Amino acid sequence: MLEMVELIAKREGFGDLLAKGSVQAASEIGRGTKSLTVTAKKVEFPAHMPQVKRSLGLIYAVNPFGADHQSSEHDPSYEDYPDRMSQIGLTDPQPAKLLNKEKVKFALTTQFLYSALDSFNVCQFVFGPSWHLYAPQQLVEMINAITGWELTIEDVLSVGERRLNLMRIFNAREGFGREEDNLPPKMYKALTGGKSDGISLSEKELEHAKNLYYELAGWDQDVGSPTREKLEKLELGWAADLI
Repeated sequence: MLEMVELIAKREGFGDLLAKGSVQAASEIGRGTKSLTVTAKKVEFPAHMPQVKRSLGLIYAVNPFGADHQSSEHDPSYEDYPDRMSQIGLTDPQPAKLLNKEKVKFALTTQFLYSALDSFNVCQFVFGPSWHLYAPQQLVEMINAITGWELTIEDVLSVGERRLNLMRIFNAREGFGREEDNLPPKMYKALTGGKSDGISLSEKELEHAKNLYYELAGWDQDVGSPTREKLEKLELGWAADLI
């Protein structure tokens, strides 16, 4: 394994092929190897499994740039940090293994916040909605102190929402939509061994969660893209003409 890591880093021998990523490597190797890849939008999964962290599975699927564990808050945080979650309007903590409407709201709202953190170019391990050093309201106070603005937490979430919608418009322009918002078949099989034994995420469950997500986001459920009405509400009406 260590030898292969070095070959990949140096792009030597078989390592040169693997350095292209699992999807491209599987495409060139063939022989059914594509079914072994664990990716969303051709991006390899992080070390957080969506069978257990249900809303994270949803985000892996719908995230504009593929599987990413730092585009939303992780499921256990809703129950573990209710006071901080309430600062961004999340007041009904749900168990990690559920993927109901409230959990979808949790996924989308924290996705807005993480998107805003990227926009403000601040560290996600310092600012965030749960275990981080500073809570959402302190982020607002910092931004206002630096800029002289008078933002609210709702304004900050709106920044993240605008960015997320623009990324989805870019995807739509390039031909990506609901059909690409999916997970590999392996994710629908039950985990085996340990405390997670027998836990699985069904494709039907994910599709239902996607419908709820698009509805809450104000996107077209058929294609998974922002509607003109939503874009105009975000003062991004011009972007609707790009698709």
